[in-house]
Amino acid sequence: MPRQNLVVIMSDEHDPRVMGCAGHPVAQTPHLDALAARGTRFTQAYTPSPICVPARAAFATGLRVHQTRHWDNAMPYTGAPRGWGHVLQRHRVRVESIGKLHYRSDEDPAGFDHEHIPMHVVGGHGMVWASIRDPYVSSPNGKRMLGDRIGGGESHYTSYDRSVTERSVNGCRQRRSSRSSLSCSMSAWWHRTSP
Repeated sequence: MPRQNLVVIMSDEHDPRVMGCAGHPVAQTPHLDALAARGTRFTQAYTPSPICVPARAAFATGLRVHQTRHWDNAMPYTGAPRGWGHVLQRHRVRVESIGKLHYRSDEDPAGFDHEHIPMHVVGGHGMVWASIRDPYVSSPNGKRMLGDRIGGGESHYTSYDRSVTERSVNGCRQRRSSRSSLSCSMSAWWHRTSP
């Protein structure tokens, strides 16, 4: 069997209908459209949790939230239960990530051989103040998580996304001829499916 690459793109808060390949009348997404034309687009997929960290743990493991026991953003994934990255590693497939994971720490055995510019939960424990707790704990210092305003313009998130994009593009170019594995996470993962 020839070596093949698999690219999974999980973009945060991106409505899947807002792409040219989905027939959106205004959105122009030529790169996503080209990937969709050469691959598989899951049009009926949905998240097992509307909360970031539990959804990412479920995606990493292929299990439902009640099976992973990651209930909220204060309980980040640590590599347990083991997930698809661990399976690939067991088959000697190198798996790398670039960008946002929102796991606990890059030192946890989360199924990646290397994590490039990872974004993990703050302090390894995530948003305890936003969890359902008794008594309720409000956000530290009463500050808004996303800043004073929401809307167009520059933020540390847009700057980070540009860094992830640049690293991902460079990583793909470097690995094009070697067929080595790469995982991109803006939220995208890429890995070789056969050794």
